[in-house]
Amino acid sequence: MKLKFKKLAIMALTVATVASNGMTAFAASNSKTTSGYGKLYGSLTKTGNYVTSVTKNPDKAKLTISGTIQDVNGKTLVTQQTIYSGRGATKLSGHWTNIPSRAYAIYGAHGVQGGTKYGAAVVYTVTHVK
Repeated sequence: MKLKFKKLAIMALTVATVASNGMTAFAASNSKTTSGYGKLYGSLTKTGNYVTSVTKNPDKAKLTISGTIQDVNGKTLVTQQTIYSGRGATKLSGHWTNIPSRAYAIYGAHGVQGGTKYGAAVVYTVTHVK
């Protein structure tokens, strides 16, 4: 399941790169209803504050956030490594501090994974810095 989530996150970041060229719309916050966890919500601000949350976490899954920061030409400036919550958390929040001055967009993949009963899920966000 962990490998599947990583593949989904990589695919999302690829799609997000296409989005920076105006071909797909993403939002600074996003949510969807999941099986077992209720609403999965993700948000990411232009200053690097992030939140990943679920309504409930009955099978002790982990919440995750990963992403990339790109310039106006779509070149990746920073790849944010995946951050994991503790098992059973319903909220993961924090701040990415290494946002370069030439950053144009921040792409995020917010997920829930590793539970014992329910499958992984992910929502994607993009925030334009400039």
